[in-house]
Amino acid sequence: MKRCQASLVIAERNANIRELLRREFGREGYAVTTASSGAEVLALLREPELVDLLVLDAEIGGSDGASLVPRLTRLFPRLPVVLHVFAGQEGDEGSVVRVRKEGDFERLKHVVREVLANRAGQDEPGKAG
Repeated sequence: MKRCQASLVIAERNANIRELLRREFGREGYAVTTASSGAEVLALLREPELVDLLVLDAEIGGSDGASLVPRLTRLFPRLPVVLHVFAGQEGDEGSVVRVRKEGDFERLKHVVREVLANRAGQDEPGKAG
C-alpha cells in the first residue's frame, strides 16, 4: 500500500537490517535515505526540512543512538525520532518513541505511521526544523 510520501532517514548500524528497512519502508511509499553512523545522520540532517522522521538504531556506530538523541532533539526539536531498541530498552521519553527490535517490522511501520499522523495533526505537514 502506497503512503504519504513522507521522507524518512533510517539510521541502522547493521547493513543487512538497514537495507531491509529501506526496502520495507520504500514499499510503503516512503522516500527513504539511510545512514550507518551518527555522523552520517547529522550530515543528512543538515537539510532538516527534507526529513519528516528519523528511525534510529539505539546502538548505531560512532555516537551511539541513545547518546545521539539529546543532541538531535536539541538541534532539531520538531524532528520525530523513533528509537529502534533491543528488549528492555522500550519506553518513550519526550518526543522520542522507542520500538523494540523483534525481527517483525510491522510494529515499527505501525509506529512510524502513528508518529507521522500525530505530527500532521499537530502542525502543517512538516519537516524537521
